[in-house]
Amino acid sequence: MTFKAVPLTPSIGAVVKGPYLGGVPSETTIEKLRELLAQHLVLALPNQALTIDELESLAGRFGPLFLHHADEGVLYANENKTVLEMRKEPDGTRLFGGSDWHADVTFRRPEAYLSFLRAEILPDCGGDTAFASTILAWQSLTPAMQTLLRPLHAVHSYNGPGMPDHETETAVHPVVRIHPDTGEEGLYINKMFATRFEGMSATESRPLIEFLDRHMSQPQFTCRISWQPNQLTIWDNRFTLHYPINDFVGQRRLLYRCTAMLGPA
Repeated sequence: MTFKAVPLTPSIGAVVKGPYLGGVPSETTIEKLRELLAQHLVLALPNQALTIDELESLAGRFGPLFLHHADEGVLYANENKTVLEMRKEPDGTRLFGGSDWHADVTFRRPEAYLSFLRAEILPDCGGDTAFASTILAWQSLTPAMQTLLRPLHAVHSYNGPGMPDHETETAVHPVVRIHPDTGEEGLYINKMFATRFEGMSATESRPLIEFLDRHMSQPQFTCRISWQPNQLTIWDNRFTLHYPINDFVGQRRLLYRCTAMLGPA
């Protein structure tokens, strides 16, 4: 069975129908997923009722798995601490990862490559996730702004802006990166974790970080994923931002996330 990808927008996102990804997918299947991700950056795959072990195994085909340090709100779904529960209870107000546009695990080096998120329990309505292409956002900047940004590096910390750098979960990354498969450039910065530009103070850095956050999240650079039961969504953290929309109340939602980091699988 072959993959059939239907784009969500001309620039980012596709709904993909094809083989079931449980068990041990073939190398051909894995390579096809890489190709589709390079083309669309975000893939929504329906009818993927993967177990937690299968989700972990699939993500592990793409790189070393992210082990999240213990923290408030972090819920592990397996003993290996590689699969997280993204849970909101009916009486809850906070949606894990839902306060800003961001990419996952930018506070490490090597950083996150792909995130895999499977829906288990969903509200009757709402709870979509929006994604933005930082490649398209970069392409729309003026040459003068691109020249300003190319030499910059940003400090990313798990504690976020306005807080001291986290002792272990802090890393420095170039603001502009090149896609290894397509050669396209994309912005690599987000308001949730980027605290400042290297060599600059947080106060000096903040206006430009805020500008880039507003620029990257413009509607013309985005797509929106509506969740279905057992849907698996995979996205490239290197060239996208995402925003979980916290617009539902009084209902339970549970998704499972596993993240592959950069590095050999």
